Amino acid sequence: MKKQITNIRKAVCVMANQLRKLGYTLSDAFRKAWRRVKLSMTIRAAGTTFENRQERLAFLRQFRPEDLSVTLEREPKNRYDGNAIQIVAHIKPIHRRTVIGYVPKALANELSKVIDRGIQVKASLMEIIGGYGWKENLGALINIAV
Repeated sequence: MKKQITNIRKAVCVMANQLRKLGYTLSDAFRKAWRRVKLSMTIRAAGTTFENRQERLAFLRQFRPEDLSVTLEREPKNRYDGNAIQIVAHIKPIHRRTVIGYVPKALANELSKVIDRGIQVKASLMEIIGGYGWKENLGALINIAV
């Protein structure tokens, strides 16, 4: 239990330092970091329209939520963003995994530092959204908790 508390405090300090660099006051940075650690965050996956991710999301719609799990994986060699974090969906019935998007850049700047320190970050797929009209793109809502 003590190790878990230490890891949580480290995660808060790392996030607060990143927020401080973005211009927050120190107290606001720590307040926001603690809020992010205590509460989970719901984000919309970025980059879902690139490559063939629209087809992947359409394929994932046929599975029940309990058949899917999501992990966040760092991609430090990404040529566009050194802090990139992939959102990887694992399809349990067919033992496959696929990248469905990325954590938005602003959050990835903070969250990548936390992941790099070895602090566990949990993610779950809440819903695949969109696709209502012939031109509407699909997206994914992801719940993230530190």
